[in-house]
Amino acid sequence: MKYLALITLCGFLAGCTGHVAVKMPLQEIPNGNLLARLKVNDLRTPGVAASKREAAFGVPMGNITFDPPEARVVKNLLEVELTKILREKGVQSPQDYVCDIVEFGVNTNTTPLYWDVIGRIKLVLKQNGKEYDLFGTRTERTYLWPSESIIKKVVDESLKQIVTGVRQVP
Repeated sequence: MKYLALITLCGFLAGCTGHVAVKMPLQEIPNGNLLARLKVNDLRTPGVAASKREAAFGVPMGNITFDPPEARVVKNLLEVELTKILREKGVQSPQDYVCDIVEFGVNTNTTPLYWDVIGRIKLVLKQNGKEYDLFGTRTERTYLWPSESIIKKVVDESLKQIVTGVRQVP
């Protein structure tokens, strides 16, 4: 009976394998022009999947990618948010920023009963010799397969924390 349950579980998990591309909407540029120009440096290890789903015992079940890619999502988000802030401050000339992506990923911690879908984003925003660390993290528990919608929710919530951090930058 134990072996039948294990075989059934393995069969169920095998049916859930595969890569997933999470669609991320880009924000509209306010009033058609940006006051914040951002250069993004992706400092993550090249060629290593930053996001992946795993089953019990660390069995790989597929990579998670983002459409558009993470650097484009970060660039769009920060340019739009920084433009809003600059407008509120009355700035009229474009400002240059640099952003390092230190971490941007979604992974799963797995137990026999559930998955914890964990999103984490760490950015370093730079301007005029100053650096600002921005963090966002979110965990969602699911008893079903960690789907695109759950992954997107985790990333969206992590990005909201990034926006809150940007709003606190002097």
